[in-house]
Amino acid sequence: MTPYTKYLPHLGLTALIIFLAGDYFSSPKNSASLDTGKTQSMEEGSHTEGSHKEEGHKEGSNGEGENLSQEERVRRMAIFHYNEGNNFYKKEEYGEALIRYERALRHNEKFKEALINLSTAYMKTKVFDKALETLQAGQNQFPQEPLFDYNFACYYSLKENPGPGLLALQQALKKGFKQFEQIESDTDLSNLRQSDEYKTWQETLTSARAT
Repeated sequence: MTPYTKYLPHLGLTALIIFLAGDYFSSPKNSASLDTGKTQSMEEGSHTEGSHKEEGHKEGSNGEGENLSQEERVRRMAIFHYNEGNNFYKKEEYGEALIRYERALRHNEKFKEALINLSTAYMKTKVFDKALETLQAGQNQFPQEPLFDYNFACYYSLKENPGPGLLALQQALKKGFKQFEQIESDTDLSNLRQSDEYKTWQETLTSARAT
């Protein structure tokens, strides 16, 4: 799996303070299902940069928090929590990253990068039912985003179900996923790569790389 670890630009302090007191210490939805103290890690390469963790947007801060609209304040709080999630993810504190991505989505339920990263973090912590739920929600909202298909492939591989995993991987390629080295090295795809279905299809993958 690959998370997006690119950060959105830092926001002005004033804009953060507006929501921080009431928001930061509130519990995220479904928090009872999270093991926030667990920072379970998987082998390097399973969710390395570029595969399926969404990186972020680059937007400036005007430092005029008191003049911001309610919509803009909410958008900025979503970005703030998303960036915090990336910080925890990079430190392999996946339970804490989960909480921040969920907080980001509470402010902006259509935050594509946060959805991708949340699904990745759920798989890191082996909360597969929530990973599947997040992937389905993301794909319904963004049907042309190949990273959801790629993460589906990782999900099915981890669940030792290579058939649907291969179909998802093929869909990711059709939608423009081109990180072929990631496909060949991602440890979350190990079960899939060892399957007969994948080995039969591998020639197609080799041809795709040549184009």
